[in-house]
Amino acid sequence: MSATASGNPLSHRCPQCGSTHLRESLVKSAIWHADRLVIVEDIPAIVCGDCGERFYDDATATMLDLMHGEGYPAAQAVQHVSVPIFRFAQRVPPELLETAETET
Repeated sequence: MSATASGNPLSHRCPQCGSTHLRESLVKSAIWHADRLVIVEDIPAIVCGDCGERFYDDATATMLDLMHGEGYPAAQAVQHVSVPIFRFAQRVPPELLETAETET
């Protein structure tokens, strides 16, 4: 896969949905590492235009594993963002929460 992510269509099928609408692209991914949320940008991937599934070649997957193993050092971050946090229970009616709690 090209590192420039040309967006060119590919002549393969998506193993998830069977679509032939695959393209090279640079993507970003939010990853939990311990109690920190980190974002990795500009990841070369093949993306299905129908279901959105992403596929990484072996070299990219290896590099992502190495970054994870290094713990995403804050000193290497190119940017920092603030992320709002929402509590699910604040939006769910109490009777639904009670039902969910009794089912588990």
